[in-house]
Amino acid sequence: MVANFLWKPGTSNDGLTTAAATLMTTELNSLVNNAYAVTSAGFTNNDTAQAIWAQLFLTLGAIGTAVQNGGNIAGWFLRSYDGGTTYEQTAAQPGRSPDFYFPLPATTIAAASVWGSNGLVLLPAVKYKVGVLNTTGQTLASSGNTVRAAPVNMQTP
Repeated sequence: MVANFLWKPGTSNDGLTTAAATLMTTELNSLVNNAYAVTSAGFTNNDTAQAIWAQLFLTLGAIGTAVQNGGNIAGWFLRSYDGGTTYEQTAAQPGRSPDFYFPLPATTIAAASVWGSNGLVLLPAVKYKVGVLNTTGQTLASSGNTVRAAPVNMQTP
């Protein structure tokens, strides 16, 4: 017999396991093209109610010049194997594929525009920081930028 996997309804049936967690804010402010930024604080799976999956959302301040064709914000969960003392590469982007992308249209960006990531994202089980690379062709706004994780889970019947 094949089991159906269902979305866990969450506490108010809004689909969220817990309220969305803010992963990045000021680290994104005025981030120039091809620059890499990392959170100073680490996160644990407790920050996302031990959810395994999340839908990530990027909110941007206004960008008055069009994003380059194929522009995006790429991101990595920089994991720690020892509870937060040592992390994966933080000085530069890791040599592995990003854990998530925020593809952006080749247009100007209005303030408070929200963009979803490329799909469901597997959250780390261990402590982690978040790193992003701006490849939009533009400098991000000086304020109004965030990355949030909306944690979701599945249940078995």
